[in-house]
Amino acid sequence: MNGLHVAEGVDLPLELITSSNGILAKKGAGKTSAAVVLLEEMHQVGVPVIVVDPKGDWYGIRTSVDGDRPGLPIPVLGGRHGDVPLDSTAGELVADLLVDQKLSAILDVSEFTKAELRRFLRAFGDRFYRRADRTPTHFFLEECHEYLPQQVRGENAALVETWQRIVKQGRFKGLGITMASQRSAAVNKDVLTQIDNLFVLRTTAPQDRDAIKAWIDVHADSKSILADLPTLQTGECWLWQPERGEPLKFRFRMRHTFDAGTTPRIGEIASSPTRTTLADVDLDAIAAAITPQRETSSDDAAHLRAENIRLRRELAAATSAPPRERIVEIPVPAPVDAATIDALRRAIADLSAAVDQLAADPPAGPTPRAVRAVPPTTKPKTSPAEEPASTNGTKADAPALRSGAQRMILALGRMAPLRLTKSQWGTVARLKTTGGTWSTYLSDIRRAGFLDENTAGYTLTDAGFDYLGGRPDPLTPRELQAHYRSVLRRGAAAMLDALINAYPDSLSREDLGAAADIATTGGTFSTYLSDLTRNGLARKTDTGLVATDILMNGAELEHATSSPGV
Repeated sequence: MNGLHVAEGVDLPLELITSSNGILAKKGAGKTSAAVVLLEEMHQVGVPVIVVDPKGDWYGIRTSVDGDRPGLPIPVLGGRHGDVPLDSTAGELVADLLVDQKLSAILDVSEFTKAELRRFLRAFGDRFYRRADRTPTHFFLEECHEYLPQQVRGENAALVETWQRIVKQGRFKGLGITMASQRSAAVNKDVLTQIDNLFVLRTTAPQDRDAIKAWIDVHADSKSILADLPTLQTGECWLWQPERGEPLKFRFRMRHTFDAGTTPRIGEIASSPTRTTLADVDLDAIAAAITPQRETSSDDAAHLRAENIRLRRELAAATSAPPRERIVEIPVPAPVDAATIDALRRAIADLSAAVDQLAADPPAGPTPRAVRAVPPTTKPKTSPAEEPASTNGTKADAPALRSGAQRMILALGRMAPLRLTKSQWGTVARLKTTGGTWSTYLSDIRRAGFLDENTAGYTLTDAGFDYLGGRPDPLTPRELQAHYRSVLRRGAAAMLDALINAYPDSLSREDLGAAADIATTGGTFSTYLSDLTRNGLARKTDTGLVATDILMNGAELEHATSSPGV
């Protein structure tokens, strides 16, 4: 192949792959389809292509234009139609995977909040640029005005700077980029003015044409071309390549893959196209590579590190003999026994694990009132009448518990009188239930006498409720549903809502996917479904899936978790 075949009689040079390009047009003028045509051509010559998709409709490239045949075997990470989920804290992990494996990917960020989007794209872009090994790779930034805006405020500055560097300096590392936007006036001009090739489709808004004029004034006779922009047909464009002479007008060829972003017509029944099976891609390996493992705590890392240093010093002092260079009469400290030294070692190990697994963000959703661990004291015993109480309702001589253990106790107290399975408990407490950290916290709670456990699950003892300052009011079914929505991932919460709305009837797998707008053919659907069944919120029946009574009937809260499938 000698070029990129984008239109009848128009083959653009392969150098476009490592260039910086812009596609500007009003909504519905064919902007995304133009970008897809460029992607199809680049993929055809074997170049890795990476799409940032904030709309959630690029998954259509996985099937043919008519939806009957396979399209491009490019994995979709994230979104409601993804092959594997995408975490907003995994920017560096995703960059490492794509650089090391030289993979193409659709990064569906449509489920991210604005803050999550900024965090992910900054970490991803910075890591990818630093690790790029001169392998030609092309980025497509859809709706780039949403995260590369003209008005750069504090939270956007670092993100814009990261991608501006890719636009300006990416070519020598083999990186090209195509930025697409329906709001030309809103795209950051420091980025837009650095592009090498500009595709402009139908544009009508005066402010958007003014933004285009500022770019083409120095490259072409802008007056007649700007006047022509409002009358362009869908898919028709003007292309400016300043280094190649006069502007070129042509109409992009039809895309070969499915257009999932087409506006649905009134009365039309939405259907998902047949997806390509990625036989040559290990989706499980991809999911494992881009899943952050730091889930155990949201405490301040600096505090944990300082505490870790203090304990290491105590351990060193306890295990080292004092110097004997001269005799000094000092009080002899009590000998440190082996049990104390062992306890210090365990505490240091726990803190090290907590630092390593520290979550990037504090947990979202409603939480019960905070509990502050009271350090043990050596006060003379007093009578119950004289025993002071702490300001948060716990006894002044309550055992000192680590923050992770406190979160576990709070989770059980908030969900009482429901008995939680281990998996449910971890979900509500937002802690990973595998590994030594969970086991350590669980042992602490047991030793304190706060845990009531049997075959049905876990709840608190009277002492545990006293530690919280009393028994909270039981959650109503509506409150319980809202609480689980707050701790589940967004896609799983959408599936939960669909099952609640259908209760007591069951939904087939296909009906559930359609109701939640999540493709059932990818790994994302199975992951979300596992979240629901593992937490006893849904169970399988002969006809499909149904919400469990745990969500619908407060009187059965204590017994529902013993049902199969939890």
